[in-house]
Amino acid sequence: MHEIGMTQNILNTALKYAQKTNARKVVTIVLRLGALRDIKKEWITHYFQYISRGTPAEGAEILVLADPIVCHCHDCDKDFEINRDQYSGEDILCPYCSKQNYTLIAGTKFQIEGVEVI
Repeated sequence: MHEIGMTQNILNTALKYAQKTNARKVVTIVLRLGALRDIKKEWITHYFQYISRGTPAEGAEILVLADPIVCHCHDCDKDFEINRDQYSGEDILCPYCSKQNYTLIAGTKFQIEGVEVI
C-alpha cells in the first residue's frame, strides 16, 4: 500500500506546479519508474483517480515511462540490460564476458518527468 503515499506526493507536486504556473487544469503527469521498484502503474492510476477528485488534477492522465535495469561490467567495460522476469534467484552474469563483476547503474528511478497543464 506504499503506492497511496507516493501517489499523494505526485498529486501534491502536480498541484503545486499548476498553482505556480497559474494553470487551471493538470492534463498529464509523466512518471519514470524503474523496473526494480515494486510500484504498479494500475495502483497509482487507481489511487490518483480517487485522491484527485475535486482538484485541478481530476481526470489527469498518468503516463509511465519504464526505466530498465542496466548494469555496468567492470571486467569488459560494457553496459548490459537485465530483464527482471528472466531471473528467479540465478546468478546474473555479464552477457559479453560471463563475469559477475558489475554495478547497477539504472532501474531504480521514481521521478516525475513532466506535468502538462492548461
